[in-house]
Amino acid sequence: MRRGYNAQPLTVIRVLLLAAACIATSGPAGAQNTDAFVTSYIKALNASMPPSGDADVVANAFAETGVHHGVNQGPPLVGREPIRRFFADFKNRWSDWTHIEKTRLVQGNRAVWEGTAEGHHKESGKYVRLPIVFFLDFDDQGKVRETRVYVDAHLVGEQLK
Repeated sequence: MRRGYNAQPLTVIRVLLLAAACIATSGPAGAQNTDAFVTSYIKALNASMPPSGDADVVANAFAETGVHHGVNQGPPLVGREPIRRFFADFKNRWSDWTHIEKTRLVQGNRAVWEGTAEGHHKESGKYVRLPIVFFLDFDDQGKVRETRVYVDAHLVGEQLK
C-alpha cells in the first residue's frame, strides 16, 4: 500500500512537469503576443500621423536601438530619435495619413502586415493611396526591434500629377 501511495504523487508531479514544459514551449502563446504587438504598433503608428500626430508615440513603440528600414528610401534609421524625426516630418507633407490593414501573418516574434497607406497631400490637397507592407520583428516586451517597410514612393508623384 505504501508503494501505491508514493507512486501517485510522483505521477502527478510528472504530469504537472510535462504540462508546464508544453506550455512553456508552445508557439501559439508567442504568436498571440506578437499579434497583439502588431495591433499596438499600427495603433501607435496611426496615432502619430497627421492631423493630430505625436511622433514620440511611434518612436516609443521601438526598442531603444530599434531599426526602421524604408526600403529604397535611404539608409536605415537606427534609434528612437532618428525614427521620431522621420515620423514628425509627416505633418509637413500630409494633412492626414492612416494605415488600413488588409492582411497579417504572425510567426514567433515576427510579423508581416499588408495594407494601404492613404491621406491627403498637404500642398495640393490631392488624395493619395499606396499599397504598403511592413516586416516587423518584436522583442519580448512588444517593442519593435526592426521594421522593413516596402512602399513604392514613386506612386505618390504619379498620383499628385
